[in-house]
Order: sequence, then C-alpha cells, then structure tokens
Amino acid sequence: MRRYGLSLLLILAVCSLNAQLKQMLSGVDSLKVGTPFELRIETDFPLEAIEIPDTLTEFRVLEQKIERLGTGSVARLNIVPLRTGTLSFPKLKLKRAGLLGPKAETDAFRVFVLRSRAEADTLLRDLKPLRRYPLQFPFYLYLVFLFAAVVLAVWLLLIAFKKEKKKAPSPVQKPIPIEPVPPHLKALNALEELEQSGLMYRDSLGYHFRLSMIVREYLEEKLGFGATQMTNSEIAESLSAISFAPKRQYLNILHYCDMVKFAKAQVEIEEVISQTAALRSLLMAGETKADV
Repeated sequence: MRRYGLSLLLILAVCSLNAQLKQMLSGVDSLKVGTPFELRIETDFPLEAIEIPDTLTEFRVLEQKIERLGTGSVARLNIVPLRTGTLSFPKLKLKRAGLLGPKAETDAFRVFVLRSRAEADTLLRDLKPLRRYPLQFPFYLYLVFLFAAVVLAVWLLLIAFKKEKKKAPSPVQKPIPIEPVPPHLKALNALEELEQSGLMYRDSLGYHFRLSMIVREYLEEKLGFGATQMTNSEIAESLSAISFAPKRQYLNILHYCDMVKFAKAQVEIEEVISQTAALRSLLMAGETKADV
C-alpha cells in the first residue's frame, strides 16, 4: 500500500514539473491611456480562475474569459492602462480546476503607454460599470426639488418685502445735550476723591501736589488763564488783573502746598485736614463770578 502511495506522489510531482503555459500580448503597439489590450494565456491543464491582485493600480482588468481547449484552457484578459510611461504588469496566479494539479503563474511584463489617445479615437470606454447608490432618485425628481426651492425662496422674499413696507420709520432720536459741570463742582469731586484715596496718611508730598493741582485746574477753568502751567508768582500777577474776591485765600493754599513740596516743610495731619477743609469751603462758595 505504501508503494502505491509513493507512486501516486511521484506521478503528481512529475505532472507539476511538466505544467506548461504560454502567454501572448496583442494590441500593445502605440498603447495609450484608456486603450485596451489583450493578454492571452494558454495552459495544458484545465483552468478555473485567474487571481487579480488588489494592489493592481496602474491597470484595470475589464474582462476575463476562460475557455476549455482539450485537456487545457485558453484565457483572455481585456486590460486597460491607467497611467503613462513604462508600466510593469505583475505575475498572475492561475487556479487549476479540481483538487489536485500543478500550480502556475504568468510572467510579469512591461508596456510603454503614450501620453494620450490618438486624436481620431473619440470612443469613450467605461473603466468601471455605473453604480446606483442607495436613495438615488430619478433625474426628474431633482428638477422638481429645484423648482420647489426657487418658488419657496421667491415666496419668502415677497413676505419679507411686505413686512419691511409695513414697518413705520423709526423716529430719529435727538442726542441728549450734556450739561457742562461747573468748575467748582469738578473741583469738589476731585477733592472728595483725593480725601477718600488715603494719600493724606501715606504720601504727604503726593497729597499736596494733587491738592495744588485741584486749585490750579479750578482757577484755569473758571478764570480762563493757564494756571496749571504757571508758577505761584505768575498766578498772582494774573489774579491781580481780575476782580476775584477769594484770590488771596487760593494763593495762601498754593503757597502752603509749595512749602510742603519744595521746602520739605513738616506739617501735622491736623494742618493738612485744616487746609483741605478751607479749600472745600472756598469751592462751595465758588458761585462768585470773576469780573475781568
């Protein structure tokens, strides 16, 4: 029994060594993109299928036909190149009909593909059959949808136009005039902020500098001369030409501030509070008008 098994294996090995095939190309002269050519394969054994690899990207196999010819087969592959230049077609595995038999594969080959098809070749060839996607409507339904969309858009525009016509023109709002703040009220507000800042107890020099500026800003806005840019002497000269009753009191406060700022005079907190209160009293009585 063992002898018959070894004989069968020897016969199959001899058959596999003697498996023969031929391959021929036709239509590869002056090959262009989209122009099909044929690969003919002849085998001496019955052929069931030809395996096309998924990695085939430079070619598309449009059709394959396998015909029995005696004890062998003839296969024809209709192939289309997809790119230009020198392209390599890979080996193809051949599947034999039946359980036992020789395994074979074709030889790889190269073809040269020109840049485009000939000018006289106007035939369009489908590289892939048309595919109908799910929920794909007939063409006339798209026209109906488009017409309905246009009608809806026109209707919405008409409604918006009618609403715009009905709207009454909004009255033009006049700007509310802003009444100017009197100079003495500005000065009182600034003095209040200075007292609330606590600068009186932290920075005596800074406090007296700001106190002097409040007096200068008030005189400049009320009497109309550049007190913020003048010295005390220049302010005194400007006030001497103006009939301004409390000018002496304001000059006294400016002189007091300069003594602290420049002469580094040491003052008690009670004196600071007293001078601040004196300025507040002057400003609260600041309704007096200056006569030039």
